[in-house]
Amino acid sequence: MSIADRNRRKEIRARLSVAAAIVVLAGAASGCGAQLEGRGVPGMAPVDLASLAVGPFPSAPVDYEPKLETKGDVFAIESRRLFGYLVAPYEVDSEMAALDTTRIVAAPGSAFSDSLGVLPAQFEPIAESNRLIAGVVTVRSNQKLRAMRNMSIALLRFPSDDAARSAATEFDRVMGELLPNRHALAIPGHPDAVASTANDQKGYVFATRGPMVVMAMTTVPQPDANALVTQLRTMLDLQLDRLTRFEPTPVDQILDLPANPDGIMRLALPPLPVSGDDTARRVQPAGIYDAAGQLHFEPRAAELKAVLASAGVDAVARNDATVYRTRDLDSAFRLQRALTEPREDEQSRDSPPGIADAQCLQRDTDAFDQYYEYICVLVHGRYVAVVGGDGLPGGLFDPSLYQRAAAQYSILARGA
Repeated sequence: MSIADRNRRKEIRARLSVAAAIVVLAGAASGCGAQLEGRGVPGMAPVDLASLAVGPFPSAPVDYEPKLETKGDVFAIESRRLFGYLVAPYEVDSEMAALDTTRIVAAPGSAFSDSLGVLPAQFEPIAESNRLIAGVVTVRSNQKLRAMRNMSIALLRFPSDDAARSAATEFDRVMGELLPNRHALAIPGHPDAVASTANDQKGYVFATRGPMVVMAMTTVPQPDANALVTQLRTMLDLQLDRLTRFEPTPVDQILDLPANPDGIMRLALPPLPVSGDDTARRVQPAGIYDAAGQLHFEPRAAELKAVLASAGVDAVARNDATVYRTRDLDSAFRLQRALTEPREDEQSRDSPPGIADAQCLQRDTDAFDQYYEYICVLVHGRYVAVVGGDGLPGGLFDPSLYQRAAAQYSILARGA
């Protein structure tokens, strides 16, 4: 996200927040000494829903209507499924755990913009001509500028095996034009994969499995062709094995896939349109994910993988907030603790007024950081919700975050 985009969002939030500060403080004062009511369960602190300051945000479940205006909107449903089969870089090398980006890939689409990565702009017409159906990409690194390790992994689904092979061949041809001095890398166990490098420090690979193209770029700290081969081989071993469990959805049946199982999307705070913008820019793409798919959006994915499994997370709804459905209340609190344990660059903040069980964090961020500066994590029953936001210009806290957290809690209390 550019500095201009971030400043624009801060200005938009600022317009909401002058009144929000007054309302939040008033709500905190009026709550003192009030009898707390609400649909609490054993282990949850009671909450008086009527006293929560929700501002302009909805405080009851809202019917979810997915955007299905274009072919790309329909294909995005299949892309969200793909996240559940995508290998993460930290599975290849545990050092590559810091999330850089996770995105849906569409043609045409902004994902084809990384001139130095796995999806340069020159690949976009190839994806279009071979009729790309669905795609996803994730990028992680060790965030060490002097000893960089990073990996981008992309999965692209085409209409047929032939289309996938054609696309992979063309991708490799264009890569040769971008890197005229490259040389081939042989990947043991994967004779059909096409891998190359120009400097033995950054390597690329293209492989196919049925209608799927697997693409990856990896970087090692020092020129070392063997290290590149090891990274790419491990990635292919994992990714091609995982794809054996993936059944592509026939195009004419994509709309038949469950868009809102058990109505869980009704429980996730929807975005509030503001001057043509909305508050959900960072949590897109909205929709339902399984735990494996959600991990690709988690900054702490390597640590959370076991937590999501032990908590029995079976569905995640992503909208302007992210809602996890766990096994039970105890599991929900364990997940909350895992999501909010402060790291070196984080500090705890006060809970929103009236919601004692909420846990909030402030992160040290910069203009290029894709993570929210603030998050609040709420628990109600078996559900955990994460609401994020940025500060206002001048480093001021935006009190509308507390309004959104209060609205999200109210939605869970009234709908879960």
